[in-house]
Amino acid sequence: MNFLSHYHFYKSEDPYYNVGLVLPDLVRNICKTHLRPNEQYDNPIHESLGKGSRDHIEGDRIFHQSEFFRACESHISGLLDKQAAWPRKWFLNHLLLEIGLDRALMDLYPDLCTNFYQQLEQADIKELTSFLQVSGKEDFSKFGQGYERFVTFRFIFDYKHNEKIIFALSRVYLRTGIQYEWTENDKNVLLENLPEILRFISAKIDNLKKELK
Repeated sequence: MNFLSHYHFYKSEDPYYNVGLVLPDLVRNICKTHLRPNEQYDNPIHESLGKGSRDHIEGDRIFHQSEFFRACESHISGLLDKQAAWPRKWFLNHLLLEIGLDRALMDLYPDLCTNFYQQLEQADIKELTSFLQVSGKEDFSKFGQGYERFVTFRFIFDYKHNEKIIFALSRVYLRTGIQYEWTENDKNVLLENLPEILRFISAKIDNLKKELK
């Protein structure tokens, strides 16, 4: 799942738990390493962050084994694969499903993204950095600056626009080292099929909610 989906399905009243729900993905994107939260922490804020992070990891495990995931990925593959010229079609289908789920949730719950960022704004960077330092020996020195940039730029709001979703997909390809020049035809194929993909995802969100429980 992507950032907003983790928050939507598992959120609580505790902002540090809510930050924990997206912390493993933020650490991977910012620090290029994996967060491996401890089973227990003495500091209550650390424990909230740890519980959110553990729930993130478990949520991803359930999501990728869910009937929702299989059905949506198959539907996307059926729509795109024969028309697609881009490499690693399975990878794009996976990305598009996760970003599409965030977009579908934004359409269904207009305040969701605003509330998500408000939760992240409440977290003290020093507490987050302290948590990371007691959770592993990896280099987390870039995390604070990256976290502030993530909260300030609020790029998830871009998912409201179909063209920005396509831009996000191309950026992930670039970031992961997949060399490919995106064409106008690629963009047209995605733009033409995106409304149907979003419709299909939206229709199955209640099923996913049941599976995640």
